[in-house]
Amino acid sequence: MTLHVYVGPTLTPDGVRRVTPHAVVHRPVRHGDLLALRTGPGDTVVIIDGVLHPGAPVRHEEILDVLARGTRVIGASGAGALRAAELGPYGMEGVGVVFRMCARGALDSDDEVASGAPAPGDDRQPGLALAGLSWTITNAVAANVLRAAEGEALLESARALPRTERTWASLGRTARGPHTTVPPAARALREFARRRPELSDPVRRDALAALAHAAAGRPASSLEALPAWLVPRTVRLERWRRAFRPAVPGRHGTVPGRHGTVPEEDVLRFQQLYAPDFPVRYRRFALTRIAGPRLGARGRGLAHAVLVVARERGITHEALPAEAWSYWLTPRERREGSAEQRLLTLLVRSFRSTPGTAPFDDVPEELRGGDEAWRASADAVAAAAGLHERVMCAQGDRTPRRLSAEAVQDHLGEIWQADGPGALDAAARDRGFLCAAEASEAARPFVPLHRVTARSRPASG
Repeated sequence: MTLHVYVGPTLTPDGVRRVTPHAVVHRPVRHGDLLALRTGPGDTVVIIDGVLHPGAPVRHEEILDVLARGTRVIGASGAGALRAAELGPYGMEGVGVVFRMCARGALDSDDEVASGAPAPGDDRQPGLALAGLSWTITNAVAANVLRAAEGEALLESARALPRTERTWASLGRTARGPHTTVPPAARALREFARRRPELSDPVRRDALAALAHAAAGRPASSLEALPAWLVPRTVRLERWRRAFRPAVPGRHGTVPGRHGTVPEEDVLRFQQLYAPDFPVRYRRFALTRIAGPRLGARGRGLAHAVLVVARERGITHEALPAEAWSYWLTPRERREGSAEQRLLTLLVRSFRSTPGTAPFDDVPEELRGGDEAWRASADAVAAAAGLHERVMCAQGDRTPRRLSAEAVQDHLGEIWQADGPGALDAAARDRGFLCAAEASEAARPFVPLHRVTARSRPASG
């Protein structure tokens, strides 16, 4: 039973552990973090702060995915409060003043609940969250410290400032148009917040309340797990799952490589591009999926089962037009081999689990290969990412995006030994790509690494 807390700058890690000593404290949540997190029933995730820029905010589907695992999810203060107001009907729990403001529609955007965290290395205090400032202004007006018009002017001025510059000092210097009362009103509001902390800073108070709520255990009336049928199974979510899930060989934990862990999808994509035996793995994977229940019938073998299924669906050598053969097979392949072998090759290259999607979801066990090769692939992916970061720092304009399509396709042609009309498309499709162009886009991040390692190899002979 693990408690994960996504926070910053509302609370420090030490501030979290004073309330929940055994919590695992993470950076503010961003797109992909929850999909990379391995949780299950009994675990709890508390979302307090989230990022907007750089990066992307956590998506609703990602939180629903965690709820569907039976994991308890609590939101408060910042991004967590807004997401809890939006996903309350699906089992996410909300805590605190900011959550209630979001639930009734007084706050309805990420910008309003986000605290402005300064850039790494910047010693400035985090910016004021609009949610907390709005609540403090409401209380100051109720206490006759501010007039309502002054409060509205203060809030309008704060909205006009960049998030990282929404500080008491900046607000005190701001005067927009006719709002000449803003600086003195800001000073009065700051003094009110100092004297009456219980009527200001709800963001921090809510965060502490959420931690206490998490430590108290799941309420008996709460939803134990989101029903699987309520989780939106979209192509986008499946792509995110593959992109952010840490690479795991079988069931033996994360990949212990020289460069740490990397997403499973990236490791599989590397093998799809570069593993010599991947076409063999992929061919059997596709044919097995096509055969379906027929594979176990009559014990006639995989190829026979596939041909039976194809014939039942009207796909035969005679029924297919010449255009189909010229699209899926090279001129040489159309001249050689038996009719059955040509049809099996066409079926493999045209296979898709559903129209328009990738040929495989997640990371099928049949496509992994051995653990040693999987770890080596994970190291290569991490090395390519590290090389990209170093190049970006040294020469920002020389990224894989700037490689010409011809250069990348020449790289693949050399790796796959694909020569002749249609050979590159055929080789790409034998590895599960739609075409050579799609494979080239996947290969771009790895071309610079290949060039560096090729230069570092000792000359033969």
